[in-house]
Amino acid sequence: MKMTTNRIFYILLIFMLFVALFSCGNKKEEKQQSNKEILEEIKEIKAVGKVVSAKDWTIISSNTSARIKELMIEDGDSVSKGQLLMQLEAGNTDLDVQQAQAQLNSLNKENRTILEDIRKARVYADELKDKYETSKRLYEQDAETKEKRTTDYSNWQQQELTLKGLQQKQQAQQASAYEQQLEIQKAQNTRSDFQIIAASSGVITDLVAKVGQSVQAAMELGKIIDVEQPMVEAEVDELFVNDVKVGQSVLIFPVGRKDQAANGRISYLSPILSEKSILYETANEGQDRRVRKIKIEIEGNNVLTINSKVDCTIKIR
Repeated sequence: MKMTTNRIFYILLIFMLFVALFSCGNKKEEKQQSNKEILEEIKEIKAVGKVVSAKDWTIISSNTSARIKELMIEDGDSVSKGQLLMQLEAGNTDLDVQQAQAQLNSLNKENRTILEDIRKARVYADELKDKYETSKRLYEQDAETKEKRTTDYSNWQQQELTLKGLQQKQQAQQASAYEQQLEIQKAQNTRSDFQIIAASSGVITDLVAKVGQSVQAAMELGKIIDVEQPMVEAEVDELFVNDVKVGQSVLIFPVGRKDQAANGRISYLSPILSEKSILYETANEGQDRRVRKIKIEIEGNNVLTINSKVDCTIKIR
């Protein structure tokens, strides 16, 4: 009788476990189905973003080590490509340019003198040639001596050699003048190294340069940002990474404000998941889940400020 009771007990226990497992499986399946239905009902998702320039910023730096002599800009100024931003103390570079130019001027003056000597030598050579041809013609008519003809020919040939020497001297002088022009260009390039020029157009930001400051080559002195073409870099929670698509419309709001600031469209999707960035400022925001980075192209009039944080509403359905 006791064995029968134990057997009935074990059978009931197994039956209860089977019912419990079956019930849990149904509940899990129902829960998964419920979560799927909830996600399918979501029409838009939120993303946190930051307004940046569509073009990368340009670093302001010097090509050489020197002291800042003069600043032509301030933080927030708009500048054009090629504009002079800062003048550095150039030392003797201005004197080097002046000295090289003075030497070139001397060579040019010498060249003009040689050219005049060549002109005169050519005229005299032509006169001697005519004189020889006359002597030759008279000699052929037995009206002139052989000695006179030979002397006139010798004088003409000697003058031709003198003319040729002057021409060679003038060619050498031209080569010297060209080398001196290169020296001037080199000195001017050295002087230009002491001028810091804007490499692109935009707005000056993060300017740290001061008059009298000693700077080193390639030291960052500020940045130039193109504010005419802003865009938004944002991050979407990994729960919705497969719901975002290129071309989806986005509403962009300044953080803390409900009025709509701008419209945009997704123009880029990162192919990988990343850790949350410093866009998340609270202790818990930067943890627990990963994100997919996206880029949003701003449409129409833009009232957003570069480097400002924004909330993005992405319409996924």
